[in-house]
Amino acid sequence: MNNFLEIKEKIFQEKGEIIVTSHVNPDGDAIGSGLALTLALEKIGKKVNFILQDKFPDNTKFLSKIDKIKVFDETINYNPSLIICVDGATAERIGTPQKLFKDRFVINIDHHISNSCYGNLNYVEEISSTSELIFKFIKFCEIELDINIAEALYTGLVNDTGNFTHNNVTPKTFEMAMEIKEIGVDTSKVVREFFNTKSFPALKLLGKALFEMEYNAEKKLVYYFLSYENLKKYNGKKEDTEGIVEKLISFKEAEVSLFLREDKPGIIKGSMRSKHDIDVNKIANTFGGGGHRKAAGFTSELSHENIIKLVLEQL
Repeated sequence: MNNFLEIKEKIFQEKGEIIVTSHVNPDGDAIGSGLALTLALEKIGKKVNFILQDKFPDNTKFLSKIDKIKVFDETINYNPSLIICVDGATAERIGTPQKLFKDRFVINIDHHISNSCYGNLNYVEEISSTSELIFKFIKFCEIELDINIAEALYTGLVNDTGNFTHNNVTPKTFEMAMEIKEIGVDTSKVVREFFNTKSFPALKLLGKALFEMEYNAEKKLVYYFLSYENLKKYNGKKEDTEGIVEKLISFKEAEVSLFLREDKPGIIKGSMRSKHDIDVNKIANTFGGGGHRKAAGFTSELSHENIIKLVLEQL
């Protein structure tokens, strides 16, 4: 495993274009960590583009520099000399920008314990969020945090800590939040815009999930499957289902929650959460996914019935 000094030296000596990227279907941590790093590197004179396979989610469009994020375009002849991946556990999770990896130097910065260390330089630390890692890295590089960088970092932080409710929060996490608050970020605005502003389809889909969820008392698993047909019926987008898996685990009897979303016919995205000692990262690994002990995900071509059966067998 590499260290911050090696990564700093590689970035600081780079003269050409740098591309920052993150995982498909980006969440608040992918957006926050990537945008903060992009803005920080621009402050030291680097030419940086933040490129993703998918558009940023609507609940991050309040960020003042969100227009820095571009969607990967096959018609553009990108020519980066360095690629920095943030919050991407595997190269495959990056999606279409992974095409740029060939014969280029790749730096991988992430907080998922399942990270495959696919970069030429890798920094992986099990910590609250990749945004907390990028906060540490920016400070290590002695780049001044401004309000735009800090706001992006706070968005990533509240995303992956559940607004400081998850057990991945440490005293260092609160110290980071305190410093961001002192810079002048309106933290209540971030929480309001990111967490507490939902689209009509998101609210309808959440209600449907809570009404139709199922529970296996023997294995203490609460689960729900959202078909592609129902996602479209309610005019929902993938991002409109964010938070459902966390609401499922709030059922007092459950130890594990499983939310399955059919992204397109035959392709199912699974998200899992665990309350106590069950390692859902290990379960997700059996489907080719991963994440953390208490929060993990995967994609599968199996039917939802088979996925549920296999998960129950491992509990």
